Amino acid sequence: MQKITVSKNGDSDYKSLQEAIDSIRVHPLEHVTIFLKEGIYEEKVIIPDNKPDLRIVGEGPRKTIVRFGDYAEKIDENNKKYGTFRTPVFYAQSDNLIIENLTIENIAGFGPDIGQAIALYVSGDKCIFNNVSLLGNQDTLYSAKGRQYFYKCYIEGHVDFVFGSGTVVFDHCTIHSLRDGFITAPSTPKEKKFGFVFLDCNLTSSSPNNKVYLGRPWRPYGHAAFIRTWMDTHIIPIGWDNWNNAENEKTARFFEYCNKGPGAIIEKRVKWSHQLTTSESLEYTVENIFSIKDEWVPNVKAQNNN
Repeated sequence: MQKITVSKNGDSDYKSLQEAIDSIRVHPLEHVTIFLKEGIYEEKVIIPDNKPDLRIVGEGPRKTIVRFGDYAEKIDENNKKYGTFRTPVFYAQSDNLIIENLTIENIAGFGPDIGQAIALYVSGDKCIFNNVSLLGNQDTLYSAKGRQYFYKCYIEGHVDFVFGSGTVVFDHCTIHSLRDGFITAPSTPKEKKFGFVFLDCNLTSSSPNNKVYLGRPWRPYGHAAFIRTWMDTHIIPIGWDNWNNAENEKTARFFEYCNKGPGAIIEKRVKWSHQLTTSESLEYTVENIFSIKDEWVPNVKAQNNN
């Protein structure tokens, strides 16, 4: 296994994460681990799809921070707005990627003159994020496609800050709402059974008076499920929004099971969302959710021992 070290102090192989990634050959012949030492790395990072099997390890979310500040309303050199998908701080496009113990932050802020500002764009399949903090406001995390597993991560934002078409499991994560808004905006394709699944998570907020929806369908058939998740008072009693389109109520796949907390009052949920039965909830295991085309089961404990 190849090992690379990155440090802001210049006492390692490279001073920036992107330099380290660029140094790796296309389709590497062995697994590559990049150790990202403590520091704030002001850079945009792109892991292209022809560099799979990478592992990036920081020294902890409070110590190792990758950040940048592009945003949708920003004007480029051609006098055109950036738009949403040129804003990410971190593009994770390769398969079998593992990222651990660091923070990815979009520092653009929020407001009508900012708009969307993505922290993490991920389109790789079979990716693991372990003890990672994703900080932003609108559109913090975009899962474009593929399967991703987030374990004990912290994700914050306010409007549609978990969105996209991927199949993603959030396991024992903290999902923090900064102000009024929507947690999820799935665009799950009709043929995919699972979109965003939250297992044993905590939904918290900056203020108990915030009014936050669990989600709204970015596209018809969007899927999101909250299983055994604790919900604070900021979760609005009706739970879900139809994105101003009653037709979405016929196709959206929004599920809950055995949630707790003051925001988990199921009696007031919209009628077009669903409370899973115990037997239905048994399908919501990591193994079953990810067994779409192979038997991939992410093993965080095994990674921690490497």
